[in-house]
Amino acid sequence: MRDDNFIYASLAPADPRLQRLLPDPRGYTLHNYAISAVRNADLDSNHFIHPQHRCLVDWFKSKYRDDINGVFYKRFDPLDVKPALGTIVVLEPTDNYANYRYRLYGSQVVDTYGADLTGRTSAELNTESTRNVRPQYQAAARNNITVYTEHDKDRAHELDKIARWDRWSRLILPLVDEDATVKRILVSMVATEIPFNSV
Repeated sequence: MRDDNFIYASLAPADPRLQRLLPDPRGYTLHNYAISAVRNADLDSNHFIHPQHRCLVDWFKSKYRDDINGVFYKRFDPLDVKPALGTIVVLEPTDNYANYRYRLYGSQVVDTYGADLTGRTSAELNTESTRNVRPQYQAAARNNITVYTEHDKDRAHELDKIARWDRWSRLILPLVDEDATVKRILVSMVATEIPFNSV
């Protein structure tokens, strides 16, 4: 069963118990915001169209351990996921999951946002963007679940003045320690241009 809010993932609507763990999309300023959750054990790369997301899900499944319901964070090596590398952001939760530090900020994400946030914290930045995505990361980290989101964002750096939009697809994977406590959040953010006049 497909949730029509998603363009680039064929995810069944989240189990109501999982959905209750997610932020309400109406509480944020993201355009056409949709969010869903998947149990880590139920991930399937066939549900994603972006090769970067498929690569990460296949890697996650190859490292998955039932005893910790996830992947041990020290097993993550960026070289294992080269096809996704430019889209990857690695976050370290801080302040009891209230904030996070950017440990790795992919080159494609830098190109889009115009800045490398490696080493910075969400508390230090406290921008509208970080306030909008923080609850997504918190849901994944606090509950050790995979979260997938999509939203539309206007292109701020276009040379012409024609309104253009990208659909941002964000896959959020929790990485845990031996006690199944989330120590890192592995995110792949892919922007796809939406055809003109389709918004």
